[in-house]
Amino acid sequence: MFEKIESDASVSLGEPDAGRWQMARRILLNWGLFIFLIALMILFTILEPRFATITNVQNVLRQAAPLALLACGQSIVLIEGGVDVSVGSIIAFSSVCMVGTVWSLGVIPGIIVAILVGGAIGLVNGSIIAVWGVNAFVVTLAMLTMIRGLALYSTGGIPLHGNMPDSLFFLGNGHLGPIPFAVFVSALAFGFLYIFLRRTPAGRQIYAIGGNQQAARVAGIKIVPIRILAYGISGLFAGAAGAVLTSRSGIGAPNMGSGLELDAIAAAVIGGVAFGGGVGRVFGVFLGVTILSIIKNGLNLYNVSSFVQLMLIGIIIIAAIVVDKYRQK
Repeated sequence: MFEKIESDASVSLGEPDAGRWQMARRILLNWGLFIFLIALMILFTILEPRFATITNVQNVLRQAAPLALLACGQSIVLIEGGVDVSVGSIIAFSSVCMVGTVWSLGVIPGIIVAILVGGAIGLVNGSIIAVWGVNAFVVTLAMLTMIRGLALYSTGGIPLHGNMPDSLFFLGNGHLGPIPFAVFVSALAFGFLYIFLRRTPAGRQIYAIGGNQQAARVAGIKIVPIRILAYGISGLFAGAAGAVLTSRSGIGAPNMGSGLELDAIAAAVIGGVAFGGGVGRVFGVFLGVTILSIIKNGLNLYNVSSFVQLMLIGIIIIAAIVVDKYRQK
């Protein structure tokens, strides 16, 4: 009898500890990114006094805009169950097309052309993937090479520059009061992402396709047009990112955007977008973009080699995928 009482007591004493552990784990899973972001900001503020200055904060916000655009587009594709590694090359070709159009027709038509060119390439990606059933990574990897080659061929490998109107630079470098105009571009991108994913039938269907494609097909969802739409939107965002980067530098560079496809994937995955599809939150993507931008800025201020930064980003991607798998369990 005494053994039974002792056993029951040990169980009852263990229950509060188990409950606290479950609560702590739930808090870490739901708010871990936000806690990590705050800790990161405190760490860089202590290590580098320049980090918390108004000038540097403006710089971080300005530099984050192209990444925010790419991450929004990449999130839609990832949630759908695919991936788009061609966005860096789309940036380059959109940039070249934008500068050529600015010289001929003006700044506004140039921006529009850059966005539409990106969207057109995205639609081609989506059509090949959806209609022919080809692996998304293979298709977009081939498109990455082809579009980069097209950008280099059309310019002879030489950046297009000169004779740029001053209004061209407002999109990437302008301010409204103390706030960089690029911040409003990022806010517009996240606003569109939220409305599209949460408030439209197409957005909900993208979640369904990424979660279980067979079940989505049985439920009557037309997978081919939705998949084409997802890649088309990703291309539009990449073209917009190309327009912002071109506005910042004033150059149509055929090598622009190299490596940014990895940053976009990293930001989305860090933000909790599942690599297998079906899961992702807009606020998480925002946190992922912010965290990655702050890490890059802090490491640059601390004079850390760009090669080391690439290694760290790779480690962060792996860690984010591991955490995502743990969260799913």
